[in-house]
Amino acid sequence: MKIILVMIFGLCLAACGSTTQTSDGGHDGTDAGADLGPAVLPTECLANPDCDHVFVCAHRGLCGHEPENTLAAFLDCEQKGVPMLEIDARETADGYVVIMHDDDVTRTTDGETRFPGRTDVDQLSLAEFQSLVIDDDRCVDNPDANPNLCHPPTFVQVLAKTDPQTILDIDFKSGNVAKLAGLVKDAGAVERILFFDSNLDNLRAYRAVLPQGIVMPRAEDAAAVDHLLATDNKDLGLLWAHTDPGFAAEVQVRMLAAELRQYFNGWDGTESADTWIIAAMIAAEAEDYQLQAEYEERANLALQKMIDDGARALGSDFGPNYVQILYPDGFGRP
Repeated sequence: MKIILVMIFGLCLAACGSTTQTSDGGHDGTDAGADLGPAVLPTECLANPDCDHVFVCAHRGLCGHEPENTLAAFLDCEQKGVPMLEIDARETADGYVVIMHDDDVTRTTDGETRFPGRTDVDQLSLAEFQSLVIDDDRCVDNPDANPNLCHPPTFVQVLAKTDPQTILDIDFKSGNVAKLAGLVKDAGAVERILFFDSNLDNLRAYRAVLPQGIVMPRAEDAAAVDHLLATDNKDLGLLWAHTDPGFAAEVQVRMLAAELRQYFNGWDGTESADTWIIAAMIAAEAEDYQLQAEYEERANLALQKMIDDGARALGSDFGPNYVQILYPDGFGRP
């Protein structure tokens, strides 16, 4: 990942022109003496269909070397300037909302040895879930010394420990929608939540608790977009829809007219931005710098094409790399 960051940062410098050097030898991405002006707050932009800034969203909170869906990963993303985190919400056997992508905990934790034959999140109590140890070498000896890294978090912990201006894109996996919405309400966090689900009934259940809640449905094709724009879905107050690059340009005009912004996955397609970032990393490791430069340029072009096709949020495992290209001076700068 360090190689990728250096690679993409160099690409950004080429695209953004001259920069000034900071005291630590880095670059701040601005012209000397430039007045950046006030930044648009992420929570303001999320709710404003006229806001044209592009959200970079860290898929599962991945921004480097920290394991997915952990507080360590989320805080790492914040430090690297990523304005949105995608998190996966589930419910334990005793009804607590926790963060875990898979229904089975064995891929990312020691659940198979700790609770053999009982490794689904909804089979574990909250106490059992919190006792799980993340599969990371740094957690082997004394996992309790670093709980942000070594234990999976609850949703309440994420709300409390992340910055109030960090947008949380909640990918709802299972559980009680009203309960999750109640936690958002209790935390006074409605303005920082983008609630995502393919089931429109779940979006309505969320809005029943939080009438001002911002929800995002999935649209698999252009016909699904037309369905979302239908009159019978006006109650959802849609501002966002998760679409795909393959048909985004086709629906862009209709979505803009409806003040509906598009969210893409940066890895979608055979020539996606993420694909070229990975290819450039491999070329760099092989010391093929000419090929590396070619792949860097392709990554940049793929990223720009998604934006040109209407993307105003981009999910990626390479969030910090996107940030360095799109807004090295921070989100929301003019």
